[in-house]
Amino acid sequence: MAPNLLPVDKALEIVLAHVPVLPFEEVGYQDAAGRILQEEVRADADAPPFDRSLMDGYAVVAADLVVPGVRLRVIEEIPAGTDPARLASIIPGSASRIMTGAPLPPGADAVVMVEETETAPGAADAILVRSAVRPGDNVARRGGDVRTGDLLLAAGDFVGAAEVAVLAAVGRTRVKVGGRPRAAVLATGNEIVPPEEAPPPGAIRNSNGPMLRALARRSGADAVSLGIAPDDEPALRERIEIGLRSDLLLISGGVSMGTCDLVGEALRAAGVEILFDKVAIKPGKPFTFGRRGSCSVFGCPGNPVSSYVIFQVFARPALRRLAGAAHPTIAPVRGILEGPVRQRPGRTGYYQTQARFTGDGYSARVLPTSGSADFVSCALGNALAVVPSEIAGLEAGAAIDLLLLDDHAER
Repeated sequence: MAPNLLPVDKALEIVLAHVPVLPFEEVGYQDAAGRILQEEVRADADAPPFDRSLMDGYAVVAADLVVPGVRLRVIEEIPAGTDPARLASIIPGSASRIMTGAPLPPGADAVVMVEETETAPGAADAILVRSAVRPGDNVARRGGDVRTGDLLLAAGDFVGAAEVAVLAAVGRTRVKVGGRPRAAVLATGNEIVPPEEAPPPGAIRNSNGPMLRALARRSGADAVSLGIAPDDEPALRERIEIGLRSDLLLISGGVSMGTCDLVGEALRAAGVEILFDKVAIKPGKPFTFGRRGSCSVFGCPGNPVSSYVIFQVFARPALRRLAGAAHPTIAPVRGILEGPVRQRPGRTGYYQTQARFTGDGYSARVLPTSGSADFVSCALGNALAVVPSEIAGLEAGAAIDLLLLDDHAER
């Protein structure tokens, strides 16, 4: 590894050690989607709360159905929502017509599917049963899913649609969740113009700023754009000061060694403690990370792929930590390379990849690219293939770590 370059794992360790967990908030359960739960949720009752039918059919005594063609008298019909206390008892030789989800009447120990029955000839209140059942068939027992007091959700769990359903099912209409991070995004450079403008000769449109803002929002942040700062230290300082009011400031460009790369100086002048400014990562080596007060500052290289990789490897876990995730880092999965990968040893390589789950695992196709300025490649991958710093290459068929992106299933 080249001297003065911080290993990726050490850099991530420093980032997460300096990023705090935001204060918790109490929100309505339907507003908790996309947030991180910060308290336990336990069952307030058995589920199901009573023995209930899993089928449309007839509640019976299983011992009655020892031979095909048994005749049973139907004593009542039980729709879903019926009060269990008002049900007539099933005695040998009788049955009750029952709907899916309805409570099982006293005395019944099984449900025979309606398809296995027919109306008895000349008797509207009797059925003939064609097949036998065993005790418990087609019945969900009380507490079979959860018991009162069971732990259903833990602090640190992500709240998705299924978790919202759990909250609703146990009546937790207000819950504590992690705070929503505030992120500010600043693009820098005299050559950058807003996307809505036609670039003059020598200029390019600002794509990094919108990309980083979109990534931050996808990661749960309330993200705002601070626009474009020119390569002028007073103007840069002014925008940085605004950004430092947020929980996380993402800066694109101006962190390399050129005479116009003023971000490091401007950050120090603003009182930001620079914790590191070079990482053994490809792409993204001149990544700068610092802190002032409660704000974490991410100085990303100006090349689009570099900014994209730095966000995925460092800023995304930082936002997850701010939001209260129990495990903010994203665990890689193993995949098998479809083709070879080559690199110069010394820095951990992160390569845009198409990952596909094949049933036995992931197949990984590393995408061709013209370099770290190839912004189109970011739109084609759904994962980053990770090649350790000491490895010069891997052949087709080799196992490799894959960092799945949060939208990998949609690409």
